[in-house]
Amino acid sequence: MRSLPLTAALMVMTCLLASCGGGGDSNPKPLTEAACDSGTLWGGLPSLNGVGIPNNNISGIAVTWDNQTCALQSVTSISLDICLTHPTPADLIWKITSPSSSSPVTLNAPTNWNATGTACDPVNGGSGKRQRIDLLSTVQANVTTQGRWTLHVSDPVGGSEGSLVDWRLLIQGLR
Repeated sequence: MRSLPLTAALMVMTCLLASCGGGGDSNPKPLTEAACDSGTLWGGLPSLNGVGIPNNNISGIAVTWDNQTCALQSVTSISLDICLTHPTPADLIWKITSPSSSSPVTLNAPTNWNATGTACDPVNGGSGKRQRIDLLSTVQANVTTQGRWTLHVSDPVGGSEGSLVDWRLLIQGLR
């Protein structure tokens, strides 16, 4: 018979993997809350129909996630998963602001987003593509994980419209 803490840890990991698309699922489900266990923080904000990214608009959109449930120290990896429907993702400008920063950091998103991304967005027939962007080289390893994270997306180029379907952070480190 397994001990209660081991059983609880196995149940949490099973739920975490199931809700985050672990175990090889190529179309992970978006989260609405943070999950924090064993030095891993998952958090995300889905939108069933996507948040429209204004075309030919430098202001764009800003979406936030206020993580008040989990603080990690000594971050060892941090990445951002984004599900996007947009015909020309290379036109977009991506920025993220962490709780420990007062100014946003520009991200280097893949230029071939639609060619290399995995299918996502089942609500709109899977037209979206998901990419993972490594943030460890962009966001400092001593970043404060607890607090407000803001993702800013703008499309300063005219001609094509799209939506941010969902986004989530995966942060690993010591608790």
